[in-house]
Amino acid sequence: MSKILIVGNSLAVTKAIENIRQNDQKSEIVLFCTESVLPYDRFTLPSLVAGLIKESKTHPLPEDFFKENRVEVIANEKLLRISLKRKYLTTEKKTQIDYDQLMIADLGTLTPLSIKGHQKKGVFDCALLSSVKELIKYLPFADTVFVSVTNFQGFNMACALHAQGKEVVIVTTDPFLLSNVFDEETSTLLKQIIESKGIRVMANNSIDEILGDSEVKAVRLQSAKVAAAQIVIVDGLPLDWQLVEQGSEFQVIDDEYFLMRIPFKPSYFGSGVLEGFCMGMTKLPDGGREYLRFDAPQNVFKKIFAQGDCLVGTVLFNAPVHEKALFKIISESSSVVGQEEALLGG
Repeated sequence: MSKILIVGNSLAVTKAIENIRQNDQKSEIVLFCTESVLPYDRFTLPSLVAGLIKESKTHPLPEDFFKENRVEVIANEKLLRISLKRKYLTTEKKTQIDYDQLMIADLGTLTPLSIKGHQKKGVFDCALLSSVKELIKYLPFADTVFVSVTNFQGFNMACALHAQGKEVVIVTTDPFLLSNVFDEETSTLLKQIIESKGIRVMANNSIDEILGDSEVKAVRLQSAKVAAAQIVIVDGLPLDWQLVEQGSEFQVIDDEYFLMRIPFKPSYFGSGVLEGFCMGMTKLPDGGREYLRFDAPQNVFKKIFAQGDCLVGTVLFNAPVHEKALFKIISESSSVVGQEEALLGG
C-alpha cells in the first residue's frame, strides 16, 4: 500500500482525490493544505472582496468529502521544504511527512514576481484566500489600488475593488488588456468600457518598485512614472520552486486557475462594471469566421466565432439574454450556416 501526498489548497486537489479513489481504494492519502484552510474556489475571491458572498461560499465542498474518501487533512502547519530525493515534506514546526507519490497543486507562497518592495504592508495576492482576507481588513485605510493584471482573476479583483469605491489602476505588461484571452478589437473595447466607468488601464507597463517605509505609499512604474497608492495587488500564484529540491519525479495537478485555456469553459468577468461572458474560442480560429454587433450607447458588445458549420466561441459584454442560447449552440456543435447574423440578435 502506497502513501500519496497532495499539496495545495485549490479545488484541483479534490479532483485528484476523486480520480485516485475511483481506481485505488487502498492507498493512504494525505492532503497538506498550504493556507491552513480546506481547499476553496479561487475564482470566488473577487466576489468575497465585493461583498457579494460570505467566506463560507468559497468552500463548495463539505468536510465530509475528505472523511468519505479517507483523506488525512493537515491544515494547521506551514510548508518549509519538500525533499524530492528523500521523499518527505517538512513544515515550519519541523514535522516530517513521508510519501511514496507526490502531487502538487500549489505551494501557497506569495511570490509577486520581481517587484522590489513586495514585502511591504499593503501588498496582496488575489489568488490566496489568506491574502484576500487581509486585503478586506486593509481596505478601509486605502483609497488608491494598483492591480497587476494578467488574467481574469486580476481583472475581476480590479472590478470588485472599484465596486467598493476605490480608485483602481490596472497595470499590464501586454500591449492591450487581457491580450492572452481576447483579440485586439475586443480588448480595446473592453478597455474603453471600463475606463468610462472610472478604472484606469496602463498597458505596456509594469510595477517595478513599491515605495514606502514599511507600508505601500506609491509605486514606480516601468515608464518611470511614480504614482501614489496604498494597496498593490498581484494576480499570480506561481509554484515557488525554490522550496523544492531538484531530483525525482512528481506530478503537478492540472488546475484550471493557472491555465488560461482556449477554448474556454463558460467564464464570467467584470462583475459590477460590466456583465462579461465568454465561452469556447475567444479569438478568430484558423479558417474561421467572426461576426460582431456593438451598441455603443448601451455598451453592448456581441462577437461570435464560427468554424466550418459550427459556432465555436463567443464573447459578450452586457448581453446576458444571449448567454444560454449561445451556450447551447456551442455545446451541441449545431450547424449555424446562414444563421450567424441572426444569432447576434437585435
